[in-house]
Amino acid sequence: MFFILAWRNIWRNKRRTLITVSSVLFAYVLATALLSFAEGFQRQLKETMIRQETGYLQIQDAYYFDEPSLDHTLEYGDNVKQAVAEFDEEIDYVVPRIQGFSLAAKEMSTRPAMVTGILPGQENKIRNLSGNMVRGEMFSEDDDFAVIAKGLADLLKLDIGDTLILIGQGYQAVTATGMFEVGGIIEFQLPEQNNTAVFLPLKEAQWYFAADNRLTNLIIMPADPDQINRLASELQSRLDDEWYTAKTWKELMPDMVGLMQMQNTVYTGIAWIFYIIVGFGIFGTILTMLYERMQEFGILLSIGMKRIQLGIIGLIETILIGLLGTTAGVLTALPIVYIFQQFPIKFTGEMAEYILRFGMEPVFPFVIDKHIFINQAYTVFGITLLIGLYTMRKMYSIQILEAAKN
Repeated sequence: MFFILAWRNIWRNKRRTLITVSSVLFAYVLATALLSFAEGFQRQLKETMIRQETGYLQIQDAYYFDEPSLDHTLEYGDNVKQAVAEFDEEIDYVVPRIQGFSLAAKEMSTRPAMVTGILPGQENKIRNLSGNMVRGEMFSEDDDFAVIAKGLADLLKLDIGDTLILIGQGYQAVTATGMFEVGGIIEFQLPEQNNTAVFLPLKEAQWYFAADNRLTNLIIMPADPDQINRLASELQSRLDDEWYTAKTWKELMPDMVGLMQMQNTVYTGIAWIFYIIVGFGIFGTILTMLYERMQEFGILLSIGMKRIQLGIIGLIETILIGLLGTTAGVLTALPIVYIFQQFPIKFTGEMAEYILRFGMEPVFPFVIDKHIFINQAYTVFGITLLIGLYTMRKMYSIQILEAAKN
């Protein structure tokens, strides 16, 4: 009976109810679309950084994260291989790397370079280096030539077949020197990477750095990225803490995690601004309805209706308005987000070039995430519940004689 009375009451003034429901709808749609875009952007940023830099999980020497140098490389021995092999079903693939800074030279020209030793088959799985080749070819594990970034090749005026000279410091302060034929040129969007990257077959890089069977990091790509924290903990339990550490991408990139958290705070704050505005709109509507029907309430109380019953009806009216607005919001937001997920926003011109500099595609898809939709529904429900409780309290304090005079 309370529900029927509340339903009839909110449709006494259809225009006012529709305006209030529409305001809830628009706030829900705007907040959901904003957060879906933010989630899509963050997922793309995370995937880009994980693919280009850290992977989801790494095994490193215990001191490498704090002091990243070749002196803190890890020995890729049986103990590490056995620990990883125990989780073979949970690990998609592993990517071994050894990298360090050197000077790249041709005749009298020198440039700083990041020399990275890789297994090309494994490396292609994580960032598809072969797909970015502009000249030449990618080496195999048993080759002995280098692949260099296009920017570095242009700076040193190197081309396919030329000799690249590398000079640096290897493991335990050994002088690292080597001469490698340039067999391929690869282009990156990120300028810093495009101007410094040099790739060597893993065995050649280990020879160059005098670090046989050693790695700076062993990247692990899990079959289920949601399990990386557990996987890291269990891997760590099977490794000697004195020599090895297993770190997740969040531990390896704390600055990016902080940036994502700040973005979440900003976007959530904007969404709350929408809801606060709508909340005041609903509050104003409910107060108007309350004062317009004050005489009616006085009469109902005078003929024996209990205050608690009157308050419950007012509470249900408020919640019904919120539910109508939320339902309409879900039915409106879902197709909008779906369309932008299938046909994402594409940037062009200077904005596209700026985004490409960070190694990201200038395309931002929306994400259909049930948690976003559910959380927004909870938010609307919470706001309407608070307003409804205020309405209930107001009705409970009505004075019969004063109400009857209105």
